[in-house]
Amino acid sequence: MPTDYEVVSQTLKIDPLPPLSTLLSELHTQSPELQKAKAEVEATESRLSFEQNSRLPKLSIKTQQYNDPNFTDRLYGLVVSIPIWGFKGGQIAEAEANASKAKNQLNAQSQSLEQQLETAYKLYQMTSYQVKILDQEVVQLASSARRIAEVSYRYGERGMLEYLDAQRTFRVARNDLIKARFDLASVVTEIQRLRATPEWIAKIESGKQ
Repeated sequence: MPTDYEVVSQTLKIDPLPPLSTLLSELHTQSPELQKAKAEVEATESRLSFEQNSRLPKLSIKTQQYNDPNFTDRLYGLVVSIPIWGFKGGQIAEAEANASKAKNQLNAQSQSLEQQLETAYKLYQMTSYQVKILDQEVVQLASSARRIAEVSYRYGERGMLEYLDAQRTFRVARNDLIKARFDLASVVTEIQRLRATPEWIAKIESGKQ
């Protein structure tokens, strides 16, 4: 960091989030964790279908060719495989268990992420309201009270303690606003993580570079 620098304050700007129903819809279509769980379900179901189909009769065509110096002999045949003994029972039961387990894991993962998103959204609404009240009312009133106390102190209408108390009240209100803005930014970041929009992922990837 250079020795000659200047700290520039910048007000945090957070765009309003869409309704909770929209966020939940995005969660189910874009969440990498759910996409991974869905892929696991599809893989286990494909394995189960393969094991079940292996018990069905199979039809195949067989060809053979014998080459002799004087002639060429070709044979064509049709082979039908009919399973008589159910040797695939164990594999099918295992595939069914894996498919059921994958579905249960998908449902559990989906419910967990939905609950996390709903909790974060409620916190987002609370912190948004808190920031609005602190910024537009509490801090403004405390700042006005501080200015009035300062002017009154200069003209001898109020004592030093009243002026210092007004300054302290303003600083406490401003600190509360800073903390509320930090909490709001944190919960919005958590919602964006759960939301996993392509724009947010691209922003994260660009920040890593």
